[in-house]
Amino acid sequence: MDEQALAGKILLVVDDEVDLRDIVASEFEFMGAKVFQAENITVAQKILAENKIDLVVSDIRMPGGTGIDLLDAMKARDVNSPPIILITGFADITVEDAFNKGAEALINKPFRLDDLIKMTIRFSGALKSRVSEEVGQTSKKIDHIIDSSISDYSFGRGGISVVIDHPGKRFEVGENVQFEFKFSDRTFNGTAICRWSKHVDQVNHKLALGLEFVKLAGQSLDYYLNHKAERPQISFIPSLPLK
Repeated sequence: MDEQALAGKILLVVDDEVDLRDIVASEFEFMGAKVFQAENITVAQKILAENKIDLVVSDIRMPGGTGIDLLDAMKARDVNSPPIILITGFADITVEDAFNKGAEALINKPFRLDDLIKMTIRFSGALKSRVSEEVGQTSKKIDHIIDSSISDYSFGRGGISVVIDHPGKRFEVGENVQFEFKFSDRTFNGTAICRWSKHVDQVNHKLALGLEFVKLAGQSLDYYLNHKAERPQISFIPSLPLK
């Protein structure tokens, strides 16, 4: 990992546990970032109002307001507010709900500091670089025709939620998946991480998947970047209005 991978970045770490906050901030500073610290969301909001922050890392449970409250306030003020990574030691929120609200990631305590650093490097970078990463091969593939007249898919800032027909296949949370979605006017393909998977129709073998894009190329990448520019999304990966 490049020791100056966060050079030039301005980060905000929000946590009422001063020791943990100091450890995370020190690691970010070691990698070249300027780091602000806040012990609660009131201080965090003041820092956000007075500085151009590239990314926020926030604990969820804190006195005086939660990290979810901070996320909601940030998105209410500006849809294109800084990316935010949430950290929790409790079942405060599901990954699906965190992404739908606009968080880039939800990390459970205890966590590996290297994992948080890698996420911070990724999500503080340009959108194009986030979806241009090289990934290992995977045997899991999705080939699916999407009817654009049916609300069984929705693009977000970081991925897509979609209902697919896949009898007999399972998709594990956290695994890489190759996908090819066929629309009436284009094909959209790449590699993604499965962030959630749930049956919505056992009889007809329908699954709802939340896929975080990792690798898009060619026309798929161009379409995604244009879609993001034309239709800013609050959600990182939206929840579907599942029937």
